[in-house]
Amino acid sequence: MDIRLIITSFFSIMILLYVGYCWVNQGVHAKGKGWVTREFAPKTFWFFLILYLVMAIGIWANTFFMPR
Repeated sequence: MDIRLIITSFFSIMILLYVGYCWVNQGVHAKGKGWVTREFAPKTFWFFLILYLVMAIGIWANTFFMPR
């Protein structure tokens, strides 16, 4: 098995786990503010949740659809 596949899959899974953690606890870590809840900062919550999801899916897709 290729080491690149293992590393990128690991990072993709870790990002997805963090997204799940943020969703369950209804908050995200914001720079300079620490943990902010969905109720206190809804735009920040949705922005980071979508950003992390796109990053994880992009890393995973890049691994399988653009092999080296």
